[in-house]
Amino acid sequence: MSVDIKQLKSIIRKAGELIRNVRLSPEQINSKDNRLDFVTKFDVEVQNFLESRFLENWPDYLFIGEEQEEHKFGQKGFIVDPIDGTTNFILGIPHHCISVAVMEEGKIVQGVVYCPALDEMYWAAAGEGAYLNAERLQNPDLPFNETVCGIGSSPYNAGLREPTVNMISEIMKRSDIRCLGSSALDLCYVASGRQGGYFEYEISPWDIAAGMLIAREAGATVTTIDGKEPPLDRNLTILAAGPGIYSEFQEILGF
Repeated sequence: MSVDIKQLKSIIRKAGELIRNVRLSPEQINSKDNRLDFVTKFDVEVQNFLESRFLENWPDYLFIGEEQEEHKFGQKGFIVDPIDGTTNFILGIPHHCISVAVMEEGKIVQGVVYCPALDEMYWAAAGEGAYLNAERLQNPDLPFNETVCGIGSSPYNAGLREPTVNMISEIMKRSDIRCLGSSALDLCYVASGRQGGYFEYEISPWDIAAGMLIAREAGATVTTIDGKEPPLDRNLTILAAGPGIYSEFQEILGF
């Protein structure tokens, strides 16, 4: 049974109600292996809610969620980040989201990114365009010096700090930067034109799978930092921008 996008969006919106007005207490927060990598009881609750609803409606699809201990990738399934931007969520910053991508035959065919705090739902289906709620999105492809670039700081890998800072330095010769803390929303902001581009040196597939389709359906280019198709079964680099800015990134990165 194929996934009905309206039903999918409805389930994700209901999941958003679990975290819309949350105020966290210290006992609800845990650290993963890295001191900067947090998980809350609500990450787990949202993931469990989505997994149960998806299994009920689409039992032949795999479920790949960030908070699983093991990740079994296949050709057909849901790739889910229950809360992308968990640190923002913990701090009460209303910039976090639920990200769900639907994969068929190894390719993303639907993507939904929902920010409950702002009630903004970005979504796309392959070949059918990208939307913010009911509004069709089109990346405006502004010149580099007329927009800003989102960056991901790869906080869990200390070895990437220097190349990230070097990239920021290059970007700031042409424009300005934002580090907002949610890669899924960064990609959606490229789709809508709120940001001209976005890059990060190390990211997980559940962080970018849905946003990648949304950005592409809005007319942006999305690849790895060396210009290749982003893999969906392992950590990766990511580069997204309108076509003009993407060309400038090619010059900066030398590919």
